[in-house]
Amino acid sequence: MPPLLRIVSSTPFFMTACRLDFFWLLWLQYCSVAINATNTSWLTWGPYRPNLYFGVRPSIPDSLLMGFMWTKGDDLDSIPVGLRDTCEQDDGMGDYGWSKYDPRVGGSQILHDDKLRLDLTTDFIKGDSGDSWAVRVTGRLRSDAPQDATTVVIFHVALEQAGEDRAAMMKCESKDVFQDHQAENEVACHGDTPTLGAFDVLVTGESTNDVKDSLTVRSVHVSEDKIWQAKSVYSETIHSSAPKSDESAKAANMHFIQATFSGDFAVTFTYTNNRAAFLDAHAVEQGISGLHSTFASDVDKAFPRTGPFVDEKYGNLSQALLSNLLGGLGFFHGDSRVDASHAPEYEETGLNFWEQAAAAMAKAPIANTAPTSMLTFTPSRPFFPRGFLWDEGFHLLPVIEWDLDLAVAVLRSWLGLMDADGWIAREQILGPEARSKVPDQFQIQYPHYANPPTLSLLFPILTSKLARKSAYTGRPSAYMSSPAEAAAMLRELYQLLARHYRWFRRTQAGDFGNSYPRPKGAVHGEGYRWRGRTPRHTLTSGLDDYPRADPPHPAELHVDALAWVGASAHHLQQVAQYLGEEADAAMYKTHLENVKKNLDILHWSAQDEAYCDATIKDTKFQLVCKKGYVSLFPLLLGLLHSQHPNLPAVLDLLSDPAQLWSPHGLRSLSLADANYGKGENYWRGAVWMNLNVLAVLRLRDLGMEKEGSTASGEQVQNRALSLASELRKRVVDTVYDSWEMTGFAWEQYSDTTGEGSHSKAFTGWTACVLLLLDLDYTRPVAPIEGHTTSSWVSMWVIIVVIAIVVLVARFWRPLRVLTIRMTRFRRRRQMRGERYEQVIDLDEHAPDLNNERRRQLTD
Repeated sequence: MPPLLRIVSSTPFFMTACRLDFFWLLWLQYCSVAINATNTSWLTWGPYRPNLYFGVRPSIPDSLLMGFMWTKGDDLDSIPVGLRDTCEQDDGMGDYGWSKYDPRVGGSQILHDDKLRLDLTTDFIKGDSGDSWAVRVTGRLRSDAPQDATTVVIFHVALEQAGEDRAAMMKCESKDVFQDHQAENEVACHGDTPTLGAFDVLVTGESTNDVKDSLTVRSVHVSEDKIWQAKSVYSETIHSSAPKSDESAKAANMHFIQATFSGDFAVTFTYTNNRAAFLDAHAVEQGISGLHSTFASDVDKAFPRTGPFVDEKYGNLSQALLSNLLGGLGFFHGDSRVDASHAPEYEETGLNFWEQAAAAMAKAPIANTAPTSMLTFTPSRPFFPRGFLWDEGFHLLPVIEWDLDLAVAVLRSWLGLMDADGWIAREQILGPEARSKVPDQFQIQYPHYANPPTLSLLFPILTSKLARKSAYTGRPSAYMSSPAEAAAMLRELYQLLARHYRWFRRTQAGDFGNSYPRPKGAVHGEGYRWRGRTPRHTLTSGLDDYPRADPPHPAELHVDALAWVGASAHHLQQVAQYLGEEADAAMYKTHLENVKKNLDILHWSAQDEAYCDATIKDTKFQLVCKKGYVSLFPLLLGLLHSQHPNLPAVLDLLSDPAQLWSPHGLRSLSLADANYGKGENYWRGAVWMNLNVLAVLRLRDLGMEKEGSTASGEQVQNRALSLASELRKRVVDTVYDSWEMTGFAWEQYSDTTGEGSHSKAFTGWTACVLLLLDLDYTRPVAPIEGHTTSSWVSMWVIIVVIAIVVLVARFWRPLRVLTIRMTRFRRRRQMRGERYEQVIDLDEHAPDLNNERRRQLTD
């Protein structure tokens, strides 16, 4: 019997019923579907090779790599020239990407090949167990394509670390099968590896295909360094005339399954582990149809849309942004190149420290680390198909709303890469396949280089959801349903983040010795600078070419570095309080207070009315004001409250069209700065959506603050709300307009035209605009805590209603008797009242009414 019916039909006292079903009610409110807390099999397989137009692998190292290639089928020599395999920035493709994608289920991707006048759809679906999956590739020629156009379709499958002992093996064969008295061609493979166990692969075409060349398989053995280079290996294979012996076929670790079709076509690749049920054509179609029927409503549930974004076109945008963010999830395994020399020049204490550091780097030995694995989202499939520490925290902000457990899995993967000191490499370039997309000079990682600790942004959101202080409407969560498991997970991640925080404070500390002056009253030691500075770049800050002090100085202090320390301290304080670590919470609170104090003492320029970097010039402490995103970090990271005396000036800077305010969002650098639009012009004026989203959210938070507000403070808060509302519309519309025109999200946007620029298919942190589709700008009448009021009110409404139902059910019989008696009593009273009014004028005899009524009622 369902719990609600059980309450209504039972007779025990109300508190007993509530005690039995209270937690069921909570779960009903926060999650509509139950989940097995230990079931994470859905994470095993996925299109975890985001650098390919379509590529699947498991989140298991040394296992299986699968991909899909295609080209026109004119002749053998033309095949390698136009073969499409890896996503490229400028290869003549039209727009492409996932229209719907959920890592737990699968999704649909559309690829528009403008050169071939061909539109492809890859429908990927997973089995219930997580150990089987299928992809159906459908090709549709456009009306302007040649009538005799043919397409070569190639699936490639490779086994990693197959070795000479053949512990991992896979054998494929092409054969004809008879269905409905017709012969149909298919390729069947059987494999077995230590990591996957036994499995089967089946490739079949549909009976409606116009087949020019039926399905065949080419099997070869290649060295491990070529196992991921399907395109080049295939090109060599089709031109090789060397005969294949039975022995070489048995040793093959790479297989190419291909067919050539005239006109439209559909072909399906199915993988089945021996532990899982086979996905037949009906199951594949059913899975795809199910996803298509529910995905839009699921996205609207996780990311509701309110005015002015209720139009369905914004629903299409939100589906595309979320799908391509999730579709950029990759699993990577391999070694990394690290300079572990710890050269003294890397301390960067000399006046020309960047030159000294460069000389030391040129002669430092580079070590390849032991292989590691990670699960990470990627900023851009064609240009940045690897993990970036600076980006990942922003990636996870929308992800945690959609799938909390997936966000935790990725967060754990990143923090698990930390070394004993607390260092995490800012770029995760694992293995030769990842390195193939990175110039040599950027492949080496340095253990003294930091990046903005954006992963800390997730922790207050995570604790708020686990504590039921903010709503969670995403996929079923094991952690939301298991407090014990959630506490263990949070404690584990908290300790890792705390270690990384200590490493950051130690390695990026500013110089507070006696050699250089500091303003009076500053907290000693609470100031930071990014290591890795050169006159032209501060890559470690994440803001690359954003102008800083020139020349760099070993005693300079960076306002954004200090703000990130303050934000991290605040986030750690919140987690420590949640976990009951009172001593830690008190320590982080002190750190936070010191950071806030030094932001104003070390970095506020009363003359420029802005937060600025600091340097030493002519032995004197000097502020270097390059107004832009750096000036806003105290605001963006929540370190200014609504009553802060500097907030009005910060809002002036933010909202000034002659400086940061543009029709398409906040410029990265002031229009009035001499460096605006100059040089590389990367962070020198363009609009970046990750920090614009932070600006909208923080402006809204300031406007919604209630405690301690004054008349003047309320005026500032109203202004903050107004700016948040307008900036929100400009940001979302800019992303939408560019997406509608090009089919892509972009890395950055022009502050003058709104056009996307630099990397296309950049559905990394640009997808953060999802967080802006549903924001309330109504100031609260009373203090509130997060978003808890509405959810707790609704919960108590449910409890009260059920209480009434239970009471009525429990006392129905005596209530019915009482109701009958009261009805008879009212009728007798009414009759007497009518007789009384016929004799007495109530208006004239009002003073005697009570006595007379008592007399009548006693008759």
